[in-house]
Amino acid sequence: MILVNNKNNSIRYLLIILSVIIFMCLVSCNIINLSGSANSTVTSPEAAATAGTNKGGAADTLAQEEKKQLSQQPDETAFKEYFSELGLGKLPEKGSLPLDLKKGDNVFISNGKDHLVIYGNLLKDAKFSNGIYDVKNKNNIREKTEFPMVIKKGGFAGSEPVNIPSGLYEYKIWVGDKLVGVFSFEVKP
Repeated sequence: MILVNNKNNSIRYLLIILSVIIFMCLVSCNIINLSGSANSTVTSPEAAATAGTNKGGAADTLAQEEKKQLSQQPDETAFKEYFSELGLGKLPEKGSLPLDLKKGDNVFISNGKDHLVIYGNLLKDAKFSNGIYDVKNKNNIREKTEFPMVIKKGGFAGSEPVNIPSGLYEYKIWVGDKLVGVFSFEVKP
Protein backbone atom coordinates (compact mmCIF):
# COMPACT_ATOMS: atom_id res chain seq x y z
CA MET A 1 0.00 0.00 0.00
CA ILE A 2 2.80 2.44 0.90
CA LEU A 3 4.64 1.39 -2.24
CA VAL A 4 1.60 2.30 -4.40
CA ASN A 5 1.26 5.71 -2.73
CA ASN A 6 4.97 6.43 -3.26
CA LYS A 7 4.61 5.41 -6.92
CA ASN A 8 1.57 7.69 -7.36
CA ASN A 9 3.40 10.56 -5.65
CA SER A 10 6.45 9.99 -7.83
CA ILE A 11 4.32 10.09 -10.98
CA ARG A 12 2.56 13.23 -9.75
CA TYR A 13 5.90 14.96 -9.03
CA LEU A 14 7.26 13.88 -12.40
CA LEU A 15 4.21 15.39 -14.15
CA ILE A 16 4.62 18.62 -12.21
CA ILE A 17 8.30 18.83 -13.15
CA LEU A 18 7.50 18.16 -16.82
CA SER A 19 4.80 20.85 -16.74
CA VAL A 20 7.26 23.36 -15.32
CA ILE A 21 9.84 22.48 -17.98
CA ILE A 22 7.29 22.88 -20.77
CA PHE A 23 6.12 26.20 -19.32
CA MET A 24 9.71 27.44 -19.07
CA CYS A 25 10.29 26.55 -22.73
CA LEU A 26 7.27 28.64 -23.70
CA VAL A 27 8.41 31.57 -21.60
CA SER A 28 12.01 31.40 -22.81
CA CYS A 29 10.92 31.99 -26.39
CA ASN A 30 8.91 34.99 -25.14
CA ILE A 31 5.81 34.23 -27.19
CA ILE A 32 2.77 33.09 -25.28
CA ASN A 33 -0.50 32.12 -26.92
CA LEU A 34 -3.08 33.65 -24.59
CA SER A 35 -6.32 32.22 -25.93
CA GLY A 36 -7.93 30.12 -28.58
CA SER A 37 -10.73 32.54 -29.27
CA ALA A 38 -10.91 35.40 -31.71
CA ASN A 39 -13.21 37.63 -29.66
CA SER A 40 -11.46 41.00 -29.43
CA THR A 41 -12.31 44.52 -30.34
CA VAL A 42 -11.31 45.26 -33.92
CA THR A 43 -8.39 47.66 -34.09
CA SER A 44 -7.30 49.16 -37.39
CA PRO A 45 -3.61 49.65 -38.22
CA GLU A 46 -4.11 53.41 -37.90
CA ALA A 47 -5.50 53.08 -34.38
CA ALA A 48 -2.91 50.47 -33.45
CA ALA A 49 -0.07 52.66 -34.74
CA THR A 50 -1.09 55.42 -32.37
CA ALA A 51 -2.15 53.29 -29.39
CA GLY A 52 -1.18 54.82 -26.08
CA THR A 53 -0.55 58.26 -27.53
CA ASN A 54 -4.09 59.40 -28.27
CA LYS A 55 -6.36 60.25 -25.42
CA GLY A 56 -9.12 62.81 -25.32
CA GLY A 57 -11.41 64.47 -27.86
CA ALA A 58 -8.75 65.21 -30.51
CA ALA A 59 -7.83 61.53 -30.96
CA ASP A 60 -8.88 61.40 -34.62
CA THR A 61 -6.82 64.47 -35.54
CA LEU A 62 -3.80 63.18 -33.64
CA ALA A 63 -4.17 59.74 -35.24
CA GLN A 64 -4.13 61.29 -38.71
CA GLU A 65 -1.09 63.46 -37.88
CA GLU A 66 0.87 60.52 -36.47
CA LYS A 67 -0.13 58.31 -39.43
CA LYS A 68 1.43 60.89 -41.77
CA GLN A 69 4.64 60.88 -39.70
CA LEU A 70 5.24 57.12 -39.88
CA SER A 71 8.14 55.97 -42.06
CA GLN A 72 5.84 53.39 -43.73
CA GLN A 73 2.12 52.75 -43.76
CA PRO A 74 0.77 49.31 -42.79
CA ASP A 75 -1.21 47.27 -45.32
CA GLU A 76 -4.77 47.59 -43.98
CA THR A 77 -6.09 44.69 -46.08
CA ALA A 78 -3.42 42.32 -44.78
CA PHE A 79 -4.02 43.54 -41.23
CA LYS A 80 -7.74 42.76 -41.45
CA GLU A 81 -6.98 39.35 -42.95
CA TYR A 82 -4.80 38.31 -39.99
CA PHE A 83 -5.73 40.41 -36.95
CA SER A 84 -8.63 41.68 -34.94
CA GLU A 85 -6.15 43.43 -32.63
CA LEU A 86 -2.43 44.25 -32.74
CA GLY A 87 -0.61 46.61 -30.42
CA LEU A 88 2.51 47.62 -28.55
CA GLY A 89 2.73 47.57 -24.78
CA LYS A 90 5.08 47.40 -21.86
CA LEU A 91 5.98 44.76 -19.33
CA PRO A 92 7.62 46.36 -16.29
CA GLU A 93 10.55 44.87 -14.41
CA LYS A 94 9.60 41.61 -12.69
CA GLY A 95 6.23 41.63 -14.50
CA SER A 96 4.73 38.55 -16.14
CA LEU A 97 2.55 38.08 -19.20
CA PRO A 98 -0.36 38.54 -19.57
CA LEU A 99 -1.23 39.90 -16.11
CA ASP A 100 1.19 42.84 -15.97
CA LEU A 101 0.98 43.91 -19.62
CA LYS A 102 0.35 47.65 -19.97
CA LYS A 103 -1.33 47.91 -23.37
CA GLY A 104 -0.53 51.05 -25.31
CA ASP A 105 2.37 52.10 -23.05
CA ASN A 106 5.07 53.22 -25.48
CA VAL A 107 7.74 54.82 -23.28
CA PHE A 108 10.57 52.56 -22.09
CA ILE A 109 13.75 52.84 -20.05
CA SER A 110 16.90 51.55 -21.77
CA ASN A 111 18.17 49.31 -19.02
CA GLY A 112 17.04 45.85 -20.10
CA LYS A 113 14.50 45.73 -17.28
CA ASP A 114 11.54 47.18 -19.21
CA HIS A 115 10.21 44.78 -21.83
CA LEU A 116 8.63 45.85 -25.09
CA VAL A 117 5.57 43.68 -25.77
CA ILE A 118 3.80 43.09 -29.05
CA TYR A 119 0.34 41.67 -28.42
CA GLY A 120 -2.72 40.89 -30.44
CA ASN A 121 -5.37 38.50 -31.57
CA LEU A 122 -4.77 36.42 -34.69
CA LEU A 123 -7.64 35.34 -36.90
CA LYS A 124 -5.50 32.53 -38.38
CA ASP A 125 -2.05 31.01 -37.87
CA ALA A 126 0.78 33.23 -39.09
CA LYS A 127 4.55 33.58 -39.13
CA PHE A 128 5.75 37.07 -38.18
CA SER A 129 8.82 39.14 -38.82
CA ASN A 130 9.78 42.25 -36.90
CA GLY A 131 12.21 45.13 -37.13
CA ILE A 132 13.05 48.38 -35.37
CA TYR A 133 13.49 51.68 -37.23
CA ASP A 134 15.35 54.70 -35.80
CA VAL A 135 13.19 57.73 -36.60
CA LYS A 136 15.90 60.38 -36.06
CA ASN A 137 18.65 58.67 -38.07
CA LYS A 138 16.19 57.25 -40.62
CA ASN A 139 17.68 53.76 -40.61
CA ASN A 140 16.93 50.29 -39.28
CA ILE A 141 18.65 49.40 -36.04
CA ARG A 142 17.21 45.90 -36.42
CA GLU A 143 16.57 44.59 -39.90
CA LYS A 144 13.46 42.58 -40.66
CA THR A 145 13.90 39.30 -38.77
CA GLU A 146 11.55 36.31 -38.93
CA PHE A 147 10.25 34.79 -35.68
CA PRO A 148 11.39 31.18 -35.23
CA MET A 149 7.87 29.71 -34.98
CA VAL A 150 4.36 29.99 -36.35
CA ILE A 151 2.01 31.84 -33.98
CA LYS A 152 -1.33 30.06 -33.62
CA LYS A 153 -4.77 31.59 -34.03
CA GLY A 154 -5.99 33.42 -30.93
CA GLY A 155 -4.50 35.84 -28.44
CA PHE A 156 -0.73 36.17 -28.14
CA ALA A 157 1.93 38.35 -26.54
CA GLY A 158 5.66 38.37 -27.12
CA SER A 159 8.24 40.38 -25.21
CA GLU A 160 11.86 41.42 -25.42
CA PRO A 161 14.05 43.52 -23.14
CA VAL A 162 14.70 47.11 -24.18
CA ASN A 163 18.46 47.39 -24.71
CA ILE A 164 18.68 50.16 -27.28
CA PRO A 165 19.92 53.76 -26.89
CA SER A 166 17.48 56.51 -25.97
CA GLY A 167 15.56 57.94 -28.91
CA LEU A 168 12.41 57.67 -31.01
CA TYR A 169 11.73 54.43 -32.85
CA GLU A 170 9.15 52.43 -34.77
CA TYR A 171 8.49 48.77 -34.09
CA LYS A 172 7.36 47.10 -37.32
CA ILE A 173 5.54 43.78 -37.78
CA TRP A 174 5.19 41.86 -41.03
CA VAL A 175 3.25 38.75 -41.99
CA GLY A 176 5.20 37.36 -44.92
CA ASP A 177 6.17 40.37 -47.02
CA LYS A 178 3.19 42.49 -45.92
CA LEU A 179 3.72 45.20 -43.31
CA VAL A 180 0.77 44.91 -40.89
CA GLY A 181 1.80 47.19 -38.02
CA VAL A 182 3.99 50.21 -37.30
CA PHE A 183 4.16 51.35 -33.67
CA SER A 184 5.94 54.50 -32.51
CA PHE A 185 7.78 54.28 -29.20
CA GLU A 186 10.32 56.19 -27.16
CA VAL A 187 13.30 54.96 -25.18
CA LYS A 188 14.63 57.08 -22.32
CA PRO A 189 18.01 56.69 -20.58
